[in-house]
Amino acid sequence: MANKYRAVPWKRNLKTIPEHILAQIAAFKSDVFFVGVTKTFSPDEIDSKPLKQLQIPKEEGRSHETIPPANMGKFSDRNRNGWEVVRDDLPKTTKTYFWETPNFGDASRYGTHTHYRVREVYQREFHEPRLYSILAHTLKVNTAGACVALLRVKQELSRSTPGFESDLLLMLNLLQENCGAIGVVSSDTPIADYIKTITLDWEVFPPGDAAEVVERLTRGGTYRADVRSKIDERVRLFSKLKPSAFLKGSGGFGSYIGAKFADDLVVFENVQYGNALYVLYDDWEDISKRSRLELLKGTDAKFDRLPHRSGWDEAFEKLLRSEKKKRGLK
Repeated sequence: MANKYRAVPWKRNLKTIPEHILAQIAAFKSDVFFVGVTKTFSPDEIDSKPLKQLQIPKEEGRSHETIPPANMGKFSDRNRNGWEVVRDDLPKTTKTYFWETPNFGDASRYGTHTHYRVREVYQREFHEPRLYSILAHTLKVNTAGACVALLRVKQELSRSTPGFESDLLLMLNLLQENCGAIGVVSSDTPIADYIKTITLDWEVFPPGDAAEVVERLTRGGTYRADVRSKIDERVRLFSKLKPSAFLKGSGGFGSYIGAKFADDLVVFENVQYGNALYVLYDDWEDISKRSRLELLKGTDAKFDRLPHRSGWDEAFEKLLRSEKKKRGLK
């Protein structure tokens, strides 16, 4: 079986955080730091695979930012696409599966009917894509054209954040997979400014005309045409189900839009990433206080994730109508 990852001339992954990295972090005066390393690259290395995808500038003082492709390794894949963990250490939970079957074998003439099946399954913990980028900044170019470059994962980390070591290991592996070296760099960022980059600032808008809602959700931001089109589609989909409010969550990791139908029935999607819609059943008060990374770190007993496969929007409508009915909502 062919390896799904690109060949690299260096060790691809780290199983644990090296002790010298932890010692460096402990010695930093600031709680906030970057995963980054300074390394010299020859012109041939810069122009050849696997380093070519980082587009390291050949001029001093220039920078280039890249989200590494998923085929650079397991952690590059997780960074791009997210990952699931089967929690076989937790009690099983019941999950309802439903699907459509044609009536009399011909859906076009006789329609369809819905089947339901309840099963006990292990809870799953879904980790949303981080979408961390690697910033390549060329510090010096010698007479032979070799570049001394600082490569760092652009998102900062704080050692005072609970469980920060798991994200540190992911970032170290992201750097290792893409350049074959690791390190950490202290940051002068105040902890208050760092916190702003990982939390979501939620705004709540009343329902209204779809065009007005889209204008409110996109106000103050710059969105590509395809992202704005996606926002318009979601607003029209949510509007069909009569939400009590529309939601906009923005932070250092991108933007979210969504809708609130009850305090314990909220739907949203990351429009910058956008490969799945989430239906959360936690209290809205709790949701509003979560950081972006905490928002979906849990089990599917608390939320449903609907990947954008064929028919997802119809499945979403049926799910929402069912959940609204349980809550006595029209």
